[in-house]
Amino acid sequence: MFDLIIRNFSQRKLRTGLTIFGIALGIFAVIVMGGMSEHFSTMVERSISLTADKIRVLPEVGLFGASLNESKASDVKRIPGVSDAYGMLQSPLDPESLGFGGDMVIGIPPDKMGSVLKDTKLTEGRSLAAGDNYRTVLGSSVAREFNLRTGDEIEIRSKKPGRAKSITNIRNFTVVGVMEYTGSFFDGAVIIPLDTAQKFYNRGDTVSFVLAVPDPDTDTEELARRIELNVEKVKTFSPAELRKQIEQSLIIFTLITLSAAVLAAIIGSLSVMNTMLMSVSERTKEFGLMKALGADTRDIIFMTMSEAALMGILGGIIGVAGGGAVVYYLNGYLASRGTVLFSITPRLIVISIVFATALGVISGTYPAYRAAKMSPMEALRYE
Repeated sequence: MFDLIIRNFSQRKLRTGLTIFGIALGIFAVIVMGGMSEHFSTMVERSISLTADKIRVLPEVGLFGASLNESKASDVKRIPGVSDAYGMLQSPLDPESLGFGGDMVIGIPPDKMGSVLKDTKLTEGRSLAAGDNYRTVLGSSVAREFNLRTGDEIEIRSKKPGRAKSITNIRNFTVVGVMEYTGSFFDGAVIIPLDTAQKFYNRGDTVSFVLAVPDPDTDTEELARRIELNVEKVKTFSPAELRKQIEQSLIIFTLITLSAAVLAAIIGSLSVMNTMLMSVSERTKEFGLMKALGADTRDIIFMTMSEAALMGILGGIIGVAGGGAVVYYLNGYLASRGTVLFSITPRLIVISIVFATALGVISGTYPAYRAAKMSPMEALRYE
């Protein structure tokens, strides 16, 4: 049976090749767009894991530009069950950007860096220390993007919102350390002392949010509710709530990125169906002769669907190989600029191959059914 399938492939090289190419293009799109989705999912997961034991305390209202008074950290720390609490300040490294997905300046109390970035090591230099004013520790992506090492300087700018020419402060910060690659948002971080950040950005004694560290064996959900009830004008996100919120956002992002890719793959499957229908039509007498010689209906179905499945498998393999090669070179190019956008995971490869095979099988179902329903006598008389 397998030799018949290979023979049918070899007899229609151009048509079969174009059909496989159509499937490959669809799977190529799935690999590229899915690789982007996988990268963001992995990055978010690793980012959450670094602070998974902490409760985020945010301003009650407002999303952009909202802030908390640093005294809120002391209020939070007084809540039973809170072992520690401290504020952090965030601002885009590029003040002209909207701050989405770009490099960020993060103000952290120097003595809290170990708490924020637990188990994260430095590839060179040291961590921030008390008394460091215009000093910084860089994430791995920022260091690579600007080709910086310890002892070098990085320019940080601030601006007042709502003004055309609003750059108000420019200052060079000396790099004292570079973090190892974490696969998280912190790879794009420029970490400076909190008091220096407040002064540089003219934020007074405000912070972007407060991190609350629960006591061991404390119910974080209950503690988050207790903080909201006892500290005025704040809202909280427990680790579980934050994960749920982010996962919901990622689902939407994944649907958007993969919808076009899946559409392309489905279009490729239509070409498989078209090719198989034409093949069935051209081989009507052949199927009639096979049935007259004793071939079972399921043999005809198996052969026809196997041809379609093989097209899907070959298209999937070529699509995965092509998409993987493009992603590899794109990541290499983007890495030299301090970022990475794609992750090809084993899960994505398996899903792509299975998806391509399923498209082939589904596309070959109707042609196989049509071939199997032929009467031997009618098929032999077919012109």
